[in-house]
Amino acid sequence: MKVPIIKSSELKEITSFLIEKKIIFHPTISPNGTPDFSSYNDKRYILILDRNLLVRILRLANTGTLKEKFSLKLINSLLAWAEFNGITATAGMALMEYSYHNQGDKESNIENNVFLEIFKKTNLYDWINLAMGKKNTIPSINSNNDNKNDFFVKSDHFKMHYLEMLKMTQLYFDDNVSIENKFKLLLVWIYDNILICKYTIFYSLLVFGNKSKIFKNQIYDYQKLIKICSNQAWDLTYLSIWSTLYFNESESKDIFLLATMDKELKDLFVITHKDNLEIFIDTFGSKLGNNIIENINEILVKREKPEIDSKVLDKLILNEEKKLRHLTQPKRNAD
Repeated sequence: MKVPIIKSSELKEITSFLIEKKIIFHPTISPNGTPDFSSYNDKRYILILDRNLLVRILRLANTGTLKEKFSLKLINSLLAWAEFNGITATAGMALMEYSYHNQGDKESNIENNVFLEIFKKTNLYDWINLAMGKKNTIPSINSNNDNKNDFFVKSDHFKMHYLEMLKMTQLYFDDNVSIENKFKLLLVWIYDNILICKYTIFYSLLVFGNKSKIFKNQIYDYQKLIKICSNQAWDLTYLSIWSTLYFNESESKDIFLLATMDKELKDLFVITHKDNLEIFIDTFGSKLGNNIIENINEILVKREKPEIDSKVLDKLILNEEKKLRHLTQPKRNAD
C-alpha cells in the first residue's frame, strides 16, 4: 500500500493558520496564542480541549462533516497539528462540564467513546485533507464501546468559581455600589471565604469594566443569571484546574496546553499572564485604577492556605443564590 506523502507546505499552512487564529495557550510556551516549544525538550504534551471544540469534533464524528467551512478547517487543522507533533488531545474537563449540566455520567461517556473512536478510525492524512479542503467528509462514526468513566465530579474548583460569579453578578447589578467598592467587596469576600485565583481578579476587570459580553442586554432574570454564572464558572474552572497542572511542570514529564475558541477566555488568559495590574489604570483611569490596584495588593499577600470544605461551599452557594434572588426580585417586579 502506497503511503501518502505529507507536504511540508501543507503543514506550514496549517500551523500558520492556527497561529493566526490563536487558539493554543500555555503560560510560557504560548502566552499570546503563538506556540514556541524551543526551550521545552524531552516532554510529553497534552492538549486540553474546551467544550466548544469538543462539540465540533463530535459533530464531525457523528455526521462526517461540519457545515461551517471555518469550523471544519479549524478543527482539522488543530487535530492534524496535534497528531503530527505527537500531542495527545484530551476532552476530560469538557466532559466533566457536560456531566455537571446533565447531573450524571451517561451522556458524557457516550461522547467520550465517540471521541476516542474518531482517533482510531481517522488518521493524520484525513485531518490534513479536511483542513486543506481536499475533501469535505469522512465516514461517520458510531461507537460501540461501552467504556465508563466517572466524569460527574463535584469539583471544589467549580464551586468556588460559581460562588465568585454569584458575588460578581450581585455587585454588577447593584447600582448603589461604586466601581471601586465592587472590586473591594468582591476581593474581601473571596479572601474571607475561598481561595484566591488571579484569573478571577482579572475577569472582574472584564465584568466591572464592561469588557465582557456576559451581561449584555440581560434583564434582571434570576434563572438566566444563574445559568450565566454556572457557564462562566466552568470557563474559570478550566483555567484554575489547568493551573494546578502547569504549576510544577518543571518537575514533570507532562506539559498541558489549552485549546479554546472562546474570545473572552483567550482575552482573560492573555491579560492574566501579562501579570501587570497597569491594565486597571488603562481601563478605569489613574485615580480609580490605582485605588483598585491598592485593594488588590492588600489581598495578594502571602497567607496560610485555608482548608476548603465542600459542605461549607454548598452552604455558601445557597446563601449567595438567595442574595442574588433577593436582588433581582424587586427589579423584575418593577418591570
